[in-house]
Amino acid sequence: MTSSAGATDAQSIDVAVIGGGVIGLSCAFELARQGKSVTVIEREQTGFGASTVAAGMLAPSSEVEITPRSLVELQLDSLRRYPRFIAEVEAASGLSCGYRDEGTLWVSRHRDDELELDHLCAIQLERGMSARRLSGRELRQIEPYVSPRAVGGLLVETDHQVDTRKLVRALHGACEAVGVEVRIHTGATTVERSGGRLDLALQDPLGESTLQAAQVLLAAGVWLEQGLVTPLPRVGMRPVKGQIVHLKGQPLVDHVLRNSDIYIIPRADGELLLGATEEEQGFDLNPTAGGTLDLLRYAFEILPGIYDLNVTELDVGLRPTFSDHMPVIGPTDTEGVFIAAGHYRHGIMLAASTAYWITEMMLSAQVPNAIEPFSFERFLQQPQRQDGSG
Repeated sequence: MTSSAGATDAQSIDVAVIGGGVIGLSCAFELARQGKSVTVIEREQTGFGASTVAAGMLAPSSEVEITPRSLVELQLDSLRRYPRFIAEVEAASGLSCGYRDEGTLWVSRHRDDELELDHLCAIQLERGMSARRLSGRELRQIEPYVSPRAVGGLLVETDHQVDTRKLVRALHGACEAVGVEVRIHTGATTVERSGGRLDLALQDPLGESTLQAAQVLLAAGVWLEQGLVTPLPRVGMRPVKGQIVHLKGQPLVDHVLRNSDIYIIPRADGELLLGATEEEQGFDLNPTAGGTLDLLRYAFEILPGIYDLNVTELDVGLRPTFSDHMPVIGPTDTEGVFIAAGHYRHGIMLAASTAYWITEMMLSAQVPNAIEPFSFERFLQQPQRQDGSG
């Protein structure tokens, strides 16, 4: 049941999940499948923020050189879990997630790009990932509309993708199918410990209400520290703006195309997504001419056929980011309060593994080895509290 109505009496449940993006919904789905009573609290619509704007690439290979090994391992773990995760979500919801497994084609435009792809290929092979270098001719045999000026490429067949808007709809439906209550247009304003349970104060268009839970999972993305008072110290969550251009027309490619400047993602209905900028602009959600120009220019260099496509949408998302660009997945210093947030550019990629390991941890009260590197403890030297008190 989806609800936005307030309640006069405090409801008591096993787990309250604050945040209805892909991470929050995925965790709620897994927890409910394990028998927990779960309520998702979402201040807007499910998927608002980063989830429905994200490109949906399941590609742990894309930044393997600059990504800490612990994060690469979690990404690979998530990639292995994704087919089953998608199958379970689709079976529960009856909806498609737009999952595709054609792989990624990196496209080189000149000698510097070629050297970069040689290096990327070597790093991937060193870390046990598959990759195959291609000549320009081989590249165009796979994708004929790639620019004739492209001199080479790199095929990563293990990279997959998911349509994030379809994924959010399917996750929302799957959550409700397994008994999760999803409250949209409802903001959580406070979380505080009272005796052996946690009290949540909620605000929706009809007024204020309360909710009691044995456990609370904070999965609110960039709003982790915006308008929500908890017993936790501030840990420096900030938004990183990303712009995406949507095009539609004649289908041009089957694979994701990318280089160091751009990625081009095909959808099943002939749509192409061009992404994505990265800007420190706070909570600004306005698309800009400059961001659009850059994305179109870089995409045209490797796929000139986009010139004749229609621009159907300019979209902006806010990536949730901590100072070290690593997520927090695990318990906090307040009993019963857990975090799954700060996934930065990897939220869709890490959804399957985050949901699995969060559920394991919240059921067993033990922190699995896979998520130990993403502990909240690394921020506990900061004394300031979320309500501004010392």
